[in-house]
Formats: sequence, structure tokens, C-alpha cells
Amino acid sequence: MTIIETLVHYGTYALTFYALYVVIGALAFGYFIWRKVFRSSGAKPQNIAPQLGDSDSHLPR
Repeated sequence: MTIIETLVHYGTYALTFYALYVVIGALAFGYFIWRKVFRSSGAKPQNIAPQLGDSDSHLPR
């Protein structure tokens, strides 16, 4: 084996593991964002229109 063949051989391994690293990282980040956005115990939205003094705050809810 020549030096070039050895470098190409280990380069393909390095590229494969780097691609897996990127894919696994992207999936983990997506899962983290998904959990933050769709968590069930989040704060409930509140009606703040009467507090702001909006022009339509006199309307029934």
C-alpha cells in the first residue's frame, strides 16, 4: 500500500464518522427544540387585552 492509498482509506473512515456526527447532532438538536416547543407543561396564554387598554377591550370575551 502506498501513502496515498492509506490516506484515502483513513480519510473515508473519517468522513463517514464525521457525517454520522453531523446527522446525530442535527437529530439531537431537533429533538431538543421539539421538546421545548411542544412540551405539555408550558405556560398558558393569558388574555392581556383589558390590561393594555385596547379599543376593543369592552367587547365580551
